[in-house]
Order: sequence, then C-alpha cells, then structure tokens
Amino acid sequence: MPVTEWFIIKSLTVPSSWVAVLLALILTGIVVWRVFGKETEDWYSDAAILFLLVWKLSVVVTDFDMILDSPLSILYFNGGETGLYLGVIAALGRLFWQLRRKGWPERELVAMLIAMVMVQSLYQLFMVLLNEAEMWQKILTVLVFVGLTMLTWQKAKLSSVWRIQLTILFLAGHLFVSTLQPRGFVQTPLFVTGLFVLCSVAIYVVTHKQQEQMGEKL
Repeated sequence: MPVTEWFIIKSLTVPSSWVAVLLALILTGIVVWRVFGKETEDWYSDAAILFLLVWKLSVVVTDFDMILDSPLSILYFNGGETGLYLGVIAALGRLFWQLRRKGWPERELVAMLIAMVMVQSLYQLFMVLLNEAEMWQKILTVLVFVGLTMLTWQKAKLSSVWRIQLTILFLAGHLFVSTLQPRGFVQTPLFVTGLFVLCSVAIYVVTHKQQEQMGEKL
C-alpha cells in the first residue's frame, strides 16, 4: 500500500508508514506477552528495539556528511530503506542467535512465526487505514493478510513442516497482494517478508539437521 498521508508532529513530518510500523510492533508485542508470557516477549522486545535503533542510527552510515554538518539532524532522520534493511537483518540475526542458544524450543519457534506474520499483517492493515487507495485494493489486502494470520494461529503449533509451509504461503499471499499495488514487486514490505522467509527456512534447515543427527546417534 503506497504512502499517501503524512503527519506533522511539531517540526517533524512523519509518513504514515512509520506510524504503521510502530503500531504493528507495539500491538504484536502485547499479543506475544499475553499469549506466550513475559520470557518470550522479552526476546521479541529485544529484537524490535534493536531493529528501531539500527534503523534510526544507520543515518550515520547512509548520510554521514549530513551528520558531520549538522549532528542534531540524527534526531530527525533515519537510514531510510537501507537502514530499515540493516535493522531487520540485525533483529533477525539476534533472534536466530537467541533461539539457537536456547536449543530451538518448540514454543519459541511457534511464537517467532506468529510474531513475524502479525507484524507484517498489522503493518498492512494500518497502511490500509491510514492511506488512500482503491476500495477493492484495500478489501483484498485486508482479506489476504487477515486470512493468513488466522491460518498461522491455527496451524503453527502442529509441526515444523506446517510452519515452513505457512511461511511459504505467507510469501505467496504477499506476492499476490503486491501485484495489486502501484509499485508491484519492487517494494520494501515485500523484501522484508522475503528476509523473514529466509530466516525461517534457515531455522528449519538447522533444526532438522540437528534432529537427524540425534536420530543417528540413537
């Protein structure tokens, strides 16, 4: 969903996409805390805060000359799309490391998939609410992401095979929705979903190798 609305907060102009990201992260954190408990919510919060910090502070890398000329500009700008990708990669890397250290607990893997799907789905829903588009585009976007979220909640706990299938299905659903939007496949939210999928596939491969090794030892 393209950005058509901007919000003015004192001297800062904020695009609706920023608002959608923050609301999606906060609401997902509340749901993870209520459903999975504080310990699970802690790793989610760590990843979310790391993402926001890297995204915000990456402006030092992406616009170093501007920061040298006006150091206070770091308060008003972020690293843009490049910084966002760096933030997502940093957050997923930390999440991968935390789950690996814990031995890939089933409950945490379920929570991770649900959190990933919820963040992206809520972002899409808020973008629908905050921006202008054709009504049929809005309705289809809502139906696809709500449907994928509900299916993920129902099936994620069944098995690792179901989780990887849900991950691929979510990517397919996002690809379908992207065909309805002006920028098509060339859009940041879709690339973020792609990073989610890569992380999920990596976890699936690693956990299954461990299970096979344990089976051989037995």
